Amino acid sequence: MKNRIVTIVSMIFLAVLCFGGCGNTELEERNFPLAAAVTLTKENYQMAFGFEQLKDVADEKSEKENTSVLLAEGKDCMELFLHADGENPGEMDYNHLKALILNRSLLEDEKRLGAFLGYLEEENLFSRNTLLFVTEDEPDQVMEMDTVLKEPVGTYLNERIASDERFKDSEAVTLGSLFRIWENENENLWIPYINCAEDKMILEKYYLMQGRMAAGKVDRETGELALLSEQKMKSYSISLEDAESVTLSNLCCSYAFTEQNGQVTETVTIKADGKYQGNRELLQKTKHRDEKLEDLHTDSQDENALLEVEAEIEQTLEEKMDAMTEKLQQNQNADGTNSYYKLGAYARDIYLQFQKDWSGYRKNLTVEYHWDVTLVTSP
Repeated sequence: MKNRIVTIVSMIFLAVLCFGGCGNTELEERNFPLAAAVTLTKENYQMAFGFEQLKDVADEKSEKENTSVLLAEGKDCMELFLHADGENPGEMDYNHLKALILNRSLLEDEKRLGAFLGYLEEENLFSRNTLLFVTEDEPDQVMEMDTVLKEPVGTYLNERIASDERFKDSEAVTLGSLFRIWENENENLWIPYINCAEDKMILEKYYLMQGRMAAGKVDRETGELALLSEQKMKSYSISLEDAESVTLSNLCCSYAFTEQNGQVTETVTIKADGKYQGNRELLQKTKHRDEKLEDLHTDSQDENALLEVEAEIEQTLEEKMDAMTEKLQQNQNADGTNSYYKLGAYARDIYLQFQKDWSGYRKNLTVEYHWDVTLVTSP
């Protein structure tokens, strides 16, 4: 009996040694894509990856640069990924994927986008926290940008999103975000839009998905004002006359809804602190206000000057957001504040009235903005 136990233990030990030895080889032969770009042709899906091979990263003498190869094509998703595995030497490991870049053609084909997302979710191929982007450029063109950027596209995009401190950390647009709106079908998703120029990668627009419907791209200011109204930004800067500017922080939005004869009015009230840059005299008055806030002995003339500037800021913001709402409704029939998604919590009766008519709701929606800005000297 004792000899039998020793034999079994020895066999287990040898097996562990064998598998351990193979493990390093497997690791060196794997490919770790950092970004994937996917598009549609008339008949097929096409996909390109940007990746570094682990053995080249570890080898300081390696002369091999980051590679970008159009890896795969297939009439369906299974064929697409099988082709990727078959064409590329080594096993594909998607655990380090940082960015998924979908071509506009795929976003605007609901049936084939649904099939692609369904396959990713069923096979659990990409992590749900993979950052999501949109482009009109071809996959190989996107992946070739790593030579211009001097770093892998996936790393670059991840750093761009992580370094933008204006947005709340939890509001980064990911593959999981797209899964969520695909299931709920009643939420806006503002996806960063990529344009590949000759010497840089530009992110100055957004692509709007309304549930499963692709609504099209919008300019950066429109997208950011919409995100602000959805309370997804930590700060926002505006310019005034005479080289003055204000950075808003501590943003807090509240919402109220009324309905009359099928017309819905949403009232959005936004409170914020404003850090002013410009006129030194006004800056000094703001500082005095902060210092004397507790004893309320601020000079009335100074206070009136501050109130006038705050009123100007509020009017400027309300005009900007009115223009944003009108542009979105006219061009995309879009609910810029994502109010339909909030209806169930804020106005259950209105939600039930429009439960099956989101498009009709958007057409009959009016949004009123009210700002309450307090100038402060602290961040």
